[in-house]
Amino acid sequence: MKDFPVFFLVFSELNYIFALQKTTIMKQQQVYNLKEFAAKYQLKDIFGAYAAHIHTDVLNGSVLRDMASERTLFYKILLVKSGSVKFEVVLGTESAEDEEHQLTASDLLVVSPKHVYKFTDISEDFEAECVFVDEEISNDLVYHLSDDKLKAALDIIHMIRDIVRHQHIYKVEMIQSMVNVLKLLVSELPYDNLMSTRDLRHKKNVYEIFLHLLYRNFKSERQIRFYADKLNVSSAYLSRMIKEISGTTVNDHITSLLYKEICNLLKQSDMTMGEIADYLHFNDQSALTNFFKTRAGMTPLAYRNQCN
Repeated sequence: MKDFPVFFLVFSELNYIFALQKTTIMKQQQVYNLKEFAAKYQLKDIFGAYAAHIHTDVLNGSVLRDMASERTLFYKILLVKSGSVKFEVVLGTESAEDEEHQLTASDLLVVSPKHVYKFTDISEDFEAECVFVDEEISNDLVYHLSDDKLKAALDIIHMIRDIVRHQHIYKVEMIQSMVNVLKLLVSELPYDNLMSTRDLRHKKNVYEIFLHLLYRNFKSERQIRFYADKLNVSSAYLSRMIKEISGTTVNDHITSLLYKEICNLLKQSDMTMGEIADYLHFNDQSALTNFFKTRAGMTPLAYRNQCN
């Protein structure tokens, strides 16, 4: 197992501090419902706090960036017609890493109320249509549309726009129907799940730090709480995450290292059973013997004799 340098741990700790700072900033941000959001950005195609439509040709780049960075209670759908824009997902999670993504023509982005986005590098020929709706759509996804699916998605967005603009008795029901059609349209399309990719990368980073901490401390620290505190996460979260990433439990990791260390000491040293028990912080020699016999099917002394 490779040993991780000290700067890796320091960098990771700084990441956690930065993540906490970002979470604090997000908590201080105002959270807008659609009616408040529309008033702030003077949206014209708006139906109460339920649905709105906007074309990017009425926005400049700075306004689009500001809108993307707002915390809201509604879903945002962005369909790119031409050009490109780069963005990062800003989250209030343990992870402080922001992975940059890019939207290009025929991409459809769904933004849930849970997250805030940071738009950068908006191309001069960028053109998109946006629908804001107080209806659950999906997790944060980028869908890749073929030409025929692009036309169908634009038709749905334009129908939502027209419903919003004109008087209808059943506006809510009509918009709900269009949103459901959009869900059906994209349900079989290829997509990038922005959250799961980012979350998996974060978990793998935490797992690597856990392994480093474990190799440095397993001889004396065998409680999950010790490692969870070092990683600034709960014991329950660490248990789930280690199982998810590695397929084995925290206790499996600890006992495996401990067993291998006992085997190495029995084969490569002249330490007595009592000395090994003290070195590895067992309560006594009997506890060491019971631990080893359960895994090896023989006593430590029998194992040593077998190896010699």
